[in-house]
Amino acid sequence: MEKSCDYCGNSMHVHLRKIVYMNCMEVEHVPVYRCSGCDHNELMDQVKDELKRLLIHLQPEKGTVSFADYSSFTRMLLSKCNQEAELGVDDWLDMYLLVLSLNDVEWLNEIKIKLQRYSASLVVKPSYIQNTSG
Repeated sequence: MEKSCDYCGNSMHVHLRKIVYMNCMEVEHVPVYRCSGCDHNELMDQVKDELKRLLIHLQPEKGTVSFADYSSFTRMLLSKCNQEAELGVDDWLDMYLLVLSLNDVEWLNEIKIKLQRYSASLVVKPSYIQNTSG
């Protein structure tokens, strides 16, 4: 996922960052766009409302929480980053629906390739079929 930076025009890519709330509470795995040119960071629109709701309910105290525990979109991004090889077809289909809503054609194509590979691995080859009639 990428977009152009409003400040310098370079590409911005998605990163999962840690933010500090009220100078004490750390929120990990917050999806932001980061510019490769000027290092500008921008919160992804898809998570702004969820992050606002979380921050309203957090009691400012020392500690760390993972935003992935509160955001299904972030959970899917984190899964893609950490466990791409371990995702099942249901996970890929869920991710496809999320990415479809973002209109990210490049990422959709990557997911389609993964799903095609997965479905190809399920095809039963004729040599494995046994004749049970008899």
